[in-house]
Amino acid sequence: MPKLVDHEKRKLEIAQATWVAIKARGIENLTLRDIAIEAGFTTGVFSHYFKDKNSVLRYSFIIAYRNAYDRIIKANEDIPDGFMRIRNALVEILPDARRPESIAFVSLCFGIRNSKDPLLAKEYKIKMAELRESLNSYILDVLNKDEIHIQKTPGELIDLFSALLDGLCIQALLDPKTHTRKRCIRTIENMIEELSCKPTTNSASH
Repeated sequence: MPKLVDHEKRKLEIAQATWVAIKARGIENLTLRDIAIEAGFTTGVFSHYFKDKNSVLRYSFIIAYRNAYDRIIKANEDIPDGFMRIRNALVEILPDARRPESIAFVSLCFGIRNSKDPLLAKEYKIKMAELRESLNSYILDVLNKDEIHIQKTPGELIDLFSALLDGLCIQALLDPKTHTRKRCIRTIENMIEELSCKPTTNSASH
């Protein structure tokens, strides 16, 4: 009897191997052979699932974001506190040595490649919009509860968090020994603490 193959599982294995290969070799020099070596099979396997290397990269990109969304939802499953949910969502985007497909790394790689692949550029914009919408729902929650003690719109707060994340992610990817994951998480928590603290009143001031 021919061996039964779980096609979805095989595609996920290819996606995971793609990120390991990109981490080791860089996205511009990546070949299907590099991915095949990481996954442990021949390049002929790709023809059963993907049209070309670009289609492999697009699929791997989509899976990376889908997994990140799933982790955010799981992390916030039983969390009633709005600020903690914001914190958890932001932390899931940071570089993570345990996951080569962290959103920070994925975004950096595909931000570079977008200009060469219009379909990927379109997918990138969609995923970025979905990510902002997810964060927006947590921000609206704390705003509706009057828990943020500065006058900012949801859009302004998303921009603020996005700017913070961009800076942290670039620093962590370029200099991981200095900007450790622990340090980046603490920076996120510091900002959230600042946003959630009521301003102190100095009775001696005029």
